[in-house]
Amino acid sequence: MRDLIVRNVGTECSDMKVECFPGIRTEQLHRGIDNRDLGNPDTVVNHVGTKDLRRFGNLDCVMVDVYDLVNTAKTKFSTSKVVLSGVLRRRDLSWRRIGAVYSSYEWVAQKLGVTFVDPNSWVDD
Repeated sequence: MRDLIVRNVGTECSDMKVECFPGIRTEQLHRGIDNRDLGNPDTVVNHVGTKDLRRFGNLDCVMVDVYDLVNTAKTKFSTSKVVLSGVLRRRDLSWRRIGAVYSSYEWVAQKLGVTFVDPNSWVDD
């Protein structure tokens, strides 16, 4: 997960583990999930930041990396609920680009049978 949105999440909960990877890109996170023993959590949340959006002009490249990341998480944590969390609103990314990304992320979530969450909206438990 990216660190800015989740750095202090779970500090007051002893049953929650949060791993932050500052500056990491999607394909690097994919390798990190694949190569680490992260146990058998109830829920795995993949929060994808904006580094990939600024790096690639073509959103298909981002979607391929996100698809691979979520598919790996779903395979590795087969008994866990897997959640894909979208990017946070930023001044350097237009709402149109974020909307296009969200359409892709929703497609990935639907195809892989995971939950997509828009972190810019209010979410109830």
